[in-house]
Amino acid sequence: MTGSSIGRLSLTALAGVFIAVSASAQAVKKLDSYDGVEVRLLQSNNAGTVQHIIDPEINEVVGIIHGCPNPHNVTLGPDSKHYYCANELEETVDVFDTKTLDLVTQIPLSARPNKVAINKRHRKAYVAIARRSANPGPGVTVDPNGRFPSLVDVIDIDTHALVKSIEVFSVVHNVFVTPDENHVVAGLRGSVESGQPTIQVIDPVTDTVVRGLELTGYEQYGRTHHEVRPMAFLANEDGSTKWLFAQATAINRIWVLDWETGENVDFLVPPALPLWEKNADGIQTGDMHGLEVLPDKSAVWASSRLDSRIYGWSLPDLSFIGSVIVGPSANWMTATPDSKYMYVAVSGADHTLAIDLAKQQIVGKIKAGARPARIATAVLPPDRVNPRGTGMAEENE
Repeated sequence: MTGSSIGRLSLTALAGVFIAVSASAQAVKKLDSYDGVEVRLLQSNNAGTVQHIIDPEINEVVGIIHGCPNPHNVTLGPDSKHYYCANELEETVDVFDTKTLDLVTQIPLSARPNKVAINKRHRKAYVAIARRSANPGPGVTVDPNGRFPSLVDVIDIDTHALVKSIEVFSVVHNVFVTPDENHVVAGLRGSVESGQPTIQVIDPVTDTVVRGLELTGYEQYGRTHHEVRPMAFLANEDGSTKWLFAQATAINRIWVLDWETGENVDFLVPPALPLWEKNADGIQTGDMHGLEVLPDKSAVWASSRLDSRIYGWSLPDLSFIGSVIVGPSANWMTATPDSKYMYVAVSGADHTLAIDLAKQQIVGKIKAGARPARIATAVLPPDRVNPRGTGMAEENE
């Protein structure tokens, strides 16, 4: 199937059927108590070869994963046995034991990865492939007379094998899983025109593209259709997806899309700042590059590389809450399961900040590696947590 036919298909496909679940979920699961679990933050360092495990109770690094050079992100598998790291340098997903932090295996991919996302319900890992590939996995055939295909790779969690590649409209920036895990959402790279998707939705049962979305309704630099960057979701009470929040290339605002219709509900726009407070260094056209809906669904927070701040809006009324200055190149964020703290990777300063959201104050500063970028929250049983200091002696040698 050609790229153009994928675009037409995805924009006219049915909107998808939602399956109700017993409780709603966000990117980070809501927990009222930490009894019987341990919480860890997975800080990947995009310009390095080590990844940091942070204990948010003490705001210290308690373990170091050695390997996975130039990672895009690190995330937790469904059984809490393995961390999965998108290895940009070696074009693999690297699997590490959560307790020993040792490398278990490397899974070869079709081409260089960006973000990897886990669909726990369907026991698959979905990998954004950042370049067109001449060597796709099962399910895609290369046309020798055409362009190489753009792909999302699918890994079976139980076998740690690449079991399928899914052809999409253009190369992929990031992949996400909806709160109910009924869909995988691929954010695409490259300039888009009217009628072309910048977001494509994948059915994880059939691993096919079923829908496409566009970012429109705002004009900048003469463009009315925009390339997507990070995304986040707000769930309904039954767990189905209510809204999709999306940031776009070179734009310092957030789209709010109705999930069922794909229509733009609103824009979230930070307060205007004087030019001398703007940061244009190293933002890679990612004026905004981090989104997080709190586990309790009380607010959505966004990081702005351009403004060196994170901004919050209450949910569901979308009222502006406030901002916290965090420093140059504020990047991805993750919340604690009690929704009290946000951790922000500050790529321009090589550290991770802990933010008390009620006080809107920085309460912790943790030294990270080279260019910390993506960060995630992991909730593990106590018997799967690495002993404090794992891998750190080697780092200090």
